[in-house]
Amino acid sequence: MPVPKNDNVLVGFGYKDDAGVYKINDDTCLIQTVDFFTPVVDDPYIFGQIAAANALSDVYAMGGRPITALNIACFPVEKINREVFNRILLGGLDKINEAGAALLGGHSILDKELKYGLSVTGVCNINEIYSNQGARPGDTLYLTKSLGTGFVVSAICTDFLSADSLNEASLSMSKLNKKASELAVSLRSLHALTDVTGFGLLGHLSEMMIASGAACEINLKSLPVINGAIELIERGINPAGTKRNRKYFSRYVRIRKGLDESLILLAFGAETSGGLVMSVAESKSAALELAFKNAAEPLFKIGNVEKRKANDDAFIYLV
Repeated sequence: MPVPKNDNVLVGFGYKDDAGVYKINDDTCLIQTVDFFTPVVDDPYIFGQIAAANALSDVYAMGGRPITALNIACFPVEKINREVFNRILLGGLDKINEAGAALLGGHSILDKELKYGLSVTGVCNINEIYSNQGARPGDTLYLTKSLGTGFVVSAICTDFLSADSLNEASLSMSKLNKKASELAVSLRSLHALTDVTGFGLLGHLSEMMIASGAACEINLKSLPVINGAIELIERGINPAGTKRNRKYFSRYVRIRKGLDESLILLAFGAETSGGLVMSVAESKSAALELAFKNAAEPLFKIGNVEKRKANDDAFIYLV
């Protein structure tokens, strides 16, 4: 549909970015985002944490700082004990507080299916806006969280999901991307930034490379994996979101023969509240790695940005 041009909109949805950015004066921009979904874990408090962390992440993926949040609550109050809803809201509030943002209220409706999330407003300096555009040939690509949450969540109702795998995935999904974003932005080392959610690593990387007019090479064996996720894939766990991602984004991906099918599925796998993907100037890579190491923050080198190959529709090469 036609969208009227607005000179204050600095980042819209033209390149499917994580959030919108709106200029409010010569120095400051507002970041706007919204996200909510159905429960991914059984514990209502942890689900609230995960849903809030996921929504807040889009602000961090733009290099910004969350300042306010509004609850979005779709609750079947006639079917479920109200204490469940209290625990969900408390989990979300704890993450909002951890982010240093203010909860202003929100909106709730009766619904047949439970859903929860946030609408989040953030701010950033006009000279420090980071989007999925701008990756340059020669850049190093980094990821800040392990992959595999979608497979773990899909295996919750099975007998072969270990408690350790579920605990690791829950901790990962509920962790804010706050520190990782702050470290990267403070070093002024970023050319492009996004987070990994429903479209999976390869989906969000495709969007970054398309927006940047570049390509990238990803080393499958370098991808960090949640404990037990590969075993779940080998047992046949293959969520619908992963199948959709592979069907759609395969057009942009070239896969070298002989690669591990389980790792390929992992790379296409839909994630919940995943880590940040950073395209970092090669000259700043060492400083970034040192800063993350000193802060005890996870950081994984997963590949490099390259020039697009002539007469090739691919944007990602898996090796």
